[in-house]
Amino acid sequence: MSTLSPAADSRGAVQAGPRPGARGVRAVLATLLPATFWTVIILIILLPCLAFLVLAVSPRLFDQGSSYFTLHFLGSVFTGQTAVAIGNSLWVSAVAAVIGVAIGFPAAWLVARTDMPGRQLVAPAMWLVLLVPSWLPSLGWVRLVQLDGVMYRLGLNLPIVTHAILGPFGVVMVLGLRNVPFSYLAISAALAGMGQEFEDAARVHGATRMQSLRIVAPILAPAIWSALAIGFAEAVSDFGVAATLAFQGNFQLGTYQLYSAINNFPPSFPVAASMAWLLVASVGIPLGLQARALRGRSYAVLSGRTRQVVRRTLGRREKLLWSFGLGMFLVVALGVPTFGAVSGSLMGDYGGSFSLTTSNYSAMLSSSALVSPLLRSLQYGLITATVTVGLGYTAARFLTRARTSATKLLDFLLLAAVAIPSVIFAAGYIMAYNLPILSRLGINLYQTVGLLIIAYCASSLPTNTRILVGSVSQLQESLRDAARVHGANPLMAWIRGIAPLLSRPLLYAWLLTFTGVFLELPISQLLYAPSQPPVSIAIQDNLGNYHFGIGTAQSVAAVLLALAIVLVVLGLYRLIVPRGWRRIGAANN
Repeated sequence: MSTLSPAADSRGAVQAGPRPGARGVRAVLATLLPATFWTVIILIILLPCLAFLVLAVSPRLFDQGSSYFTLHFLGSVFTGQTAVAIGNSLWVSAVAAVIGVAIGFPAAWLVARTDMPGRQLVAPAMWLVLLVPSWLPSLGWVRLVQLDGVMYRLGLNLPIVTHAILGPFGVVMVLGLRNVPFSYLAISAALAGMGQEFEDAARVHGATRMQSLRIVAPILAPAIWSALAIGFAEAVSDFGVAATLAFQGNFQLGTYQLYSAINNFPPSFPVAASMAWLLVASVGIPLGLQARALRGRSYAVLSGRTRQVVRRTLGRREKLLWSFGLGMFLVVALGVPTFGAVSGSLMGDYGGSFSLTTSNYSAMLSSSALVSPLLRSLQYGLITATVTVGLGYTAARFLTRARTSATKLLDFLLLAAVAIPSVIFAAGYIMAYNLPILSRLGINLYQTVGLLIIAYCASSLPTNTRILVGSVSQLQESLRDAARVHGANPLMAWIRGIAPLLSRPLLYAWLLTFTGVFLELPISQLLYAPSQPPVSIAIQDNLGNYHFGIGTAQSVAAVLLALAIVLVVLGLYRLIVPRGWRRIGAANN
C-alpha cells in the first residue's frame, strides 16, 4: 500500500500538514519576539527614565553636581513647598480618577446597552475632549471667572465662584472631566465584547435591571481598574492644568514644582529628578489596589457562544434625565474651553474689549507658516499611532497572561511612564541619548525626527496598552486555536479569530494615540529637530511672542483638522471593515 505524504483522506484530498522545520521556526519566534519586545521597552522607556532618576542620587554622572552618590536631593523633596505640592497632586489625582470612572462608566453603559437619544454623538464628543490640550480648557475657565474676565464684564460679580474655580475645586473638576474619555473608551471597549447572556441569566433568576448591572459590573473589573489606574497617572503627570488654572489660584501641584526646578536659573535637574521619584512611586497605589482586586480571578468571557446584545428601551423620564446629565458634561467639558479658544481667536486685543474681528484668521491663512507644521504633525501622528498600536497590543497580551515577575515589572513600567510628566520624560531622553559615549559609537539621535517619534511612541504606549488590556483580557485562546485547527497559519488565525473582536478597541487606541501626539507640547518642545517644528511649537511661538490672537486661531484650526482626521478614520472604518466585524459588540450603532 502506497503512503501519501502529506497525509490524504479517503477521497484523496490532501490535508495540510506541518512544513519541515515549521516547529523549529515557531520555537525561534517564540523566543525572539519577547526578547525583541523587551529590548524595545528597555530602550524607549526604561533607559531614559532610569537616566533621569539616577540623576537624583548621582548628579556627577551627568555633570550636574559633584557627588557620585548623595541622598540630599531626595531628602529635600519631603520638606517645604515641594512636599505640599506632591501631597496635593496625590489627593487631587485620586479624586479625579474616581470622577472619570463615575461619569465614564454610565456613559459607556448607556451608549452600548440602551436606545438613549443622540448616543451616536457621545463617542465623537469624547474624542473632542481628548483632542483639546489640557491648558486650553484651563485657560477657558480662567478667562471666564478671573477678575475683569467675561463673567465680571457681564455684571456677574461672584467672588465665591472665582475662588472655587481658581482653586482645588476647579483643578479637580477639570482633571476629572479630562479623565472621563479614558474611562469611557476603556469600559466601552470591554462592553463591546461582552454578550447578553450574563444579563439574561441574572434576569431569569429574578434580578432587577439595577441588580443585573451590579452582577455584570464585576466582569468589567479589568477595564474599570485600568481606567482608575490610568486616570490617576494621567492626573499626576498633567502639566497644563498645573501651569494655568492651579497657578492662577496659587494651588501648588507637583508637576509645576518640577517645571520650576528645571526653569530656574541655574536649573536644578537633581531636585526635579527627586520629585520624579515620588511621582513614579505613587503609581504603586493604584497598581496595588488593582492587583489585590483581580488576584486569582479569570475574566475570559468571549467565545464562539457570545450572544448579540439587545438594547434596553428607556422610558421618557429616563431619556430626559440621562440626556440632560450627558449634555451637562459636554457643556462643562467642551463648551467653556471652546468659548475660551474661539473668543480669544476673534479678539484682536485678546480680550481687552468685546470687539470681534477675523483678522487673526486672515493673517494665519495668508501665511504658509502654519501649513508645514500642520503637515509635519500629521505625519508624526500617523506614524506614531500605527507603531504604538502594535506595541500596545503586544504589551496587553503580556499583561493578560499569568501574573509573573516579568508581567508585574511591565505593568509597573508602563504605568510609571504615565506618571512621569512629559517634560521630565523628554529630559530623560536628553540625558540618555545625548551622552558623549553614544556619539563615539556613531549613534547621533539627539535633535532628530527619529528620536522625537520614538519619544512620542514611548509616551503613548502606556495609555494605549491600558485602553486595550480590558478587551484583550476577555479573549479566550480557543478563538485562535479554532482557526488553526481549520488549517489557517498564525497570521490568518489572528485575522479570522481575533481581529473581528478587537477591531473597534484597536481603532480607539489608534485614534487616542493620534490625537494625543498631534498637539503634544512638552516632548515636542525639548526634542523637536531644528527647523522642523511640529504644530504645537508653532502655536507656542506665537503665544510666547505675544501674538495671542494668531496663536489661538492656530489652535482652533489645529483642533478642527485633528477632529476632521478622526471623523474620516471613523467613516473609513464603517465603509471598509466587514459588516460582521462592526456588528460584534457595536456600541455606537
